[in-house]
Amino acid sequence: MSRIKRSGGFVFAEFAIALPLLILLFYGLATVGLQIFHLGRIQLADYVLEEEVHDVLSRMIYDARAAKSLNLTEPLAPDFTYRTINPPKSDGGLIADVEEHRVYKLYGTLKQAGSKIEYKLKFEGDGNPITGDNYFGATRVMDFKCRPDDADKKLLHITLEMQSEISGHKIKIITAVYMPGCETFIP
Repeated sequence: MSRIKRSGGFVFAEFAIALPLLILLFYGLATVGLQIFHLGRIQLADYVLEEEVHDVLSRMIYDARAAKSLNLTEPLAPDFTYRTINPPKSDGGLIADVEEHRVYKLYGTLKQAGSKIEYKLKFEGDGNPITGDNYFGATRVMDFKCRPDDADKKLLHITLEMQSEISGHKIKIITAVYMPGCETFIP
């Protein structure tokens, strides 16, 4: 007599081997997914840091090049004065010749990180800071200096160092801007 054996499904031993393997597989997938999310957040925070450094410097360079005068009497707050000239009238006269000010000020609560004081930066009069907190990455100013060149007062040296609070990465830029129209300099 021959007997035919039929398998009716998983045996307990097979299930005991497959379950830990499935758990390890799902744990590995979850770990990889969390790492991808974390690295993406750091990359996005670094992008925000780069964009804010670029925004601050491009605005300052534009204002410095157009500046008629520069006032550096208040530490950490350069005050650029430049002329705004509206288009001429049809008779050749000017509609308005106005002097405007742009002051770059550090603001915020002082935070001690070692021996450095950390700030945020904004334009005086603007409602929103240039550097600030958002979901993608908060930034802060670690170092900010404006000083004229000793030999040529129309050359302004700018040092700006900013740090991402999310990734901890820093960008430090030191540049010089020539101010061709600067007539008055107040140290």
